Amino acid sequence: MHLNRLPLSILIIAALLITSCHSGNKPTGEFTFLDNIGIEVTEKLLLHDTLAVPDIYRSDKKQKLSDLKGESLSHDQYEALVVPAGKAFADEMSNWLLLGVRDIGQGNTLAAYYACSGAGYSVELMTYDRQGRVLDAINAREQHMLWRTHLGDISNDTIFTLDGYFTFNGNHLTLHRTMGLSIMDWDNDCKGEPIWLQQWDQQYLINDKGHFVLQGQQVVKEQGEVDQYAALDFKSWDMLVCSLHDPSIMDTWNGYTELVNSTYDPDYQYNPFPWDVAQLYKMNPQRFLLWMAAKHEAGNLLLPQFKLSPDDRPALLDEIGRLDNASDRQWLTALVNSWDDQPLTKHL
Repeated sequence: MHLNRLPLSILIIAALLITSCHSGNKPTGEFTFLDNIGIEVTEKLLLHDTLAVPDIYRSDKKQKLSDLKGESLSHDQYEALVVPAGKAFADEMSNWLLLGVRDIGQGNTLAAYYACSGAGYSVELMTYDRQGRVLDAINAREQHMLWRTHLGDISNDTIFTLDGYFTFNGNHLTLHRTMGLSIMDWDNDCKGEPIWLQQWDQQYLINDKGHFVLQGQQVVKEQGEVDQYAALDFKSWDMLVCSLHDPSIMDTWNGYTELVNSTYDPDYQYNPFPWDVAQLYKMNPQRFLLWMAAKHEAGNLLLPQFKLSPDDRPALLDEIGRLDNASDRQWLTALVNSWDDQPLTKHL
């Protein structure tokens, strides 16, 4: 049969199929809301299985932050995509780069950002619905850090290092972390091989609501004689990379605090956990207070770690006053009123 004898409808369908096969740089997915604000999602802007940012202190000196690929956000795009996540994430002083997006099912989209300012950088992950409304967000902070082990002795070049990257699998993601002790060559801005290191994985499920649900954290490798207390500080710091909405972080922390209480050395230089618990509260006060009220029995191991400064307590009492349950309000108010003004640890 000659083409000019085919029905017109078949010719139109064939033309559309040919066009779609040859347009391959435009992936399918729920990215219309990005098109609407001038961001074209091509293959180059898709998040694949691994998300890593360069380590500028690598000894091979091959990776630079300028190698990052992505889409720089205009002010209007920043206002549309980032500001709705709230003050904990939005920073107008940063340069925002959209590293990539990923279809995570249910019509939801995962987006990864790199936010760089004079004070450092962070990696932000956010989820959106079809209309581009923010569903959830987590702040992974710096993926690579180093700092002196002896701040008062600049002749000592021993440093702690922290490195990390993300991997994705469907609607699951994992934050992979490595902390170690190394020697820094400051003249060449590169770090030596680790004296000791500990690696851990922190796993999340992104549920149908687009919320990051913490599944747990586990050590996967150790090398050398690990400083367990130093590593514990940063494992707890990583545990603050959590959902704005889902309460699973408190359940995980409650079990994690049990580990801390059983292994913690009271003579160690400082106890980070009261500060960390305060940060859990500040991320979403109502979520935290509802969880605390539901678990105020003896099994609540976060309770002894929760105490805000006197200046923060009026706002806390206002948040307690917003709770629906009168007995919850009464119990939490009595808890706050029982606090003295002494810090929980010698450094706070």
